[in-house]
Amino acid sequence: MPIVIASRRVVVPSGDTDAAASEHALRVVPACVVVEGAQIVAVHELGDGDYASAVRAAVEGAKNAAVPEIAANCELYDFGDKLVAPAFVNAHTHLALGFLRGMDMAEVARGNMVEELYFRVERALSPEDVRAFVRMGAYDSLLAGVGLVWDHYYRGRHVAEGMADAGLAGVVAPTLQDLAGPGMDAWEEGLAATASIDDDARLRARGIVAAVGPHATDTVSESLFTRAVELAAQRNLPLHGHLAQSIEEYERAIERHGVSPTLWLERLGVLERAPASVFAHCLFVNDEELAVLARHRAAAIYCPYSQLIFGFPARSGAFSAAGLRWAVATDCASSNDTMNVQQELRYVAGQRAAGVAFTEAHARMMRGGGLEAARAVWRERVELYAAHDRDASAEALLARVWSVPGALHPKLRAGVLASGALANVMVVDLEHPAMWPARTPLGVMAMADPAPAIWALLVAGRFVAEPGNHHAGVRNSLEYKDALSEAKARLARLRVP
Repeated sequence: MPIVIASRRVVVPSGDTDAAASEHALRVVPACVVVEGAQIVAVHELGDGDYASAVRAAVEGAKNAAVPEIAANCELYDFGDKLVAPAFVNAHTHLALGFLRGMDMAEVARGNMVEELYFRVERALSPEDVRAFVRMGAYDSLLAGVGLVWDHYYRGRHVAEGMADAGLAGVVAPTLQDLAGPGMDAWEEGLAATASIDDDARLRARGIVAAVGPHATDTVSESLFTRAVELAAQRNLPLHGHLAQSIEEYERAIERHGVSPTLWLERLGVLERAPASVFAHCLFVNDEELAVLARHRAAAIYCPYSQLIFGFPARSGAFSAAGLRWAVATDCASSNDTMNVQQELRYVAGQRAAGVAFTEAHARMMRGGGLEAARAVWRERVELYAAHDRDASAEALLARVWSVPGALHPKLRAGVLASGALANVMVVDLEHPAMWPARTPLGVMAMADPAPAIWALLVAGRFVAEPGNHHAGVRNSLEYKDALSEAKARLARLRVP
């Protein structure tokens, strides 16, 4: 039975073909979104006439209806003035690592946190632990309005099943390692899991698909990268990995190959041969190398709050200047304590001004430079603001968690309300105190906190909870209570530092 979601406020692509128009342009219009199975099959704007009549005519299938092809027996959800928008897309996660949330990271963050903490702890996880902890990360995501994640982790089949248990869609990249790391002796299992997920029609119906997951350039050999790219090309899958995320990775690339991690991947032909490439972090990547990634249509994933913990935030403005596609993600909850990807957008917008305090002009002012030094600081701010202004618009920010990451997989489209896209739909109450008065709906979606105002969330064509009862419906469900109980029991048995 088709589902029809109607509202006076539906976020749709602008449809503007003018080359001068923003590629991220959106409109908020009265519309009906038609869903069959896991997909959106049509989006019909209702025009300027009487809204109630247009919706009624659509559902009844009248000859002159705004949506004549909708069957009369469809299930209608009319959300009135509530905002209907795409669910968020979190482009780089490790859902299972949420079990480390809240631990003191101060000491391990001084060095290589991945190797000194994560690798050590991850060796102790059973497949059942991974599935249980993934469920909790999935529920965390759903409560924040995230309908789809790009997850990169060990025990890929268990990651996919944990996501399916909770009702979260996603791209699962089973971690591939053969030089170092907890998965170095299980890379064949990782390749097999990738193919298994890709072949699984049941998972696909839940919006769960595969990616090929080489971990990083210092944990994956040339031969395994070759195998990974061959699998990606054979199955039309993207690569999803980490790139230049630590000084150790950079040093090892220079020592082993004589070039940086990025240029080594180019030398291997990885960037050219992969159907698509998605790389998290890119901390040690210079302007020339960003241009290389852009030329090969790779995408960078920016995780600002996580990078503040384990390294330093990349300059996302440099991504834009290079013409590189980039999206925003949370990384793991243990780094930044949240899976709410929309909250990362504030940092992205803040790059218009945050760097001023670290300029030489500011240092001169602090040394007592007087009025001229103060004016120089403000000039720095004006220039920085202008340089980042385009990336900080509401539409550009939302694109980083909607349309950009939603278009990175050759076999999946998400982050947009359009025919053929995955039916991941979020309904937000704009009269909730967290959103009110919502003078510009897209503005508050980008810069406020929509999570508490979520009225309903549809993932792969299924409501996560009863509309109007999203948060309590999830938290009070037997599935969530069972998942929480199992995760707590498994955590109690682990020896976590």
